[in-house]
Amino acid sequence: MEIPILVMTRNENEFLFQCIDSIINTVTIDYHIYVIDNNSDNNEHLKILDKLEKNEKITILRNNDNKWILGINRHLEYIKSRHGSKYFYLTDGDIDFNLCKAKPCWLSYSINLMENNCSLGKVGLSLSWDYLKKNEYLHDILQQEESLYTNNKINDLYVSFIDTTATLFRWDWSVEESSKFYPDHMRYLRPELYSCRTPKDIVVEHLGWQKYNNNCLPKVDIDNKIKCFMIVGGYVKDETLSQASNYIRYLYKLLHKPILNLWILRRYYYLFKYIIKKGRRHFQGQG
Repeated sequence: MEIPILVMTRNENEFLFQCIDSIINTVTIDYHIYVIDNNSDNNEHLKILDKLEKNEKITILRNNDNKWILGINRHLEYIKSRHGSKYFYLTDGDIDFNLCKAKPCWLSYSINLMENNCSLGKVGLSLSWDYLKKNEYLHDILQQEESLYTNNKINDLYVSFIDTTATLFRWDWSVEESSKFYPDHMRYLRPELYSCRTPKDIVVEHLGWQKYNNNCLPKVDIDNKIKCFMIVGGYVKDETLSQASNYIRYLYKLLHKPILNLWILRRYYYLFKYIIKKGRRHFQGQG
């Protein structure tokens, strides 16, 4: 059965090509890739999209604006209607899967984990920390990564929050019952399900950390990214925020929390609605 692999991207240029190439090189089961592009305007990136579109295993879905993770939602129903799979895979466009040692491949490995444990709502591949350890200025990010791994485990899987990076989802993962993604989406997971990361010997490479170096991106790109995240309540790392213009930094600090709180209230509404609808007795034994 063909598994849909969704790749969310915007202006990632060579990272996107490397990501797609690594998927094609490593996946050993039937799949179809959907590249969901959030209004990229970089000429190099656009040429890469045109090149990828010639591959029959790849469909390019273009959005006319950039609303980060909300851009996925416009295409989920269409993608689901084309596949009979119980799962879909979601990744950012700056992940390299070539490192992953999962057998027979990382996609079938992730599906097997889901199939063998009905309490899993999503399973994400761990990220290699080699690049973080080699660059002292990324020490804070390394600490954040390390904090996600505790002694709370299911077999050899770490129970942990997972964002949009290299993750297999059940179609019915969310309390909203639509599979759609929203700000604070990590907490939309149904309360009877778990979010897990793979052991630290099953990893992929996050190429995006290479862009956290100062002055790596034009200021206009940094500002646009922060404006997008601000509108949808997304968190911007200090390393990125420090590279923005003074006006955008001030605007983000002023508006981020109020906007995020509105999105959180929305999530509480759907969580409460889900719990009331399901009822206490149906949380026992996956009923």
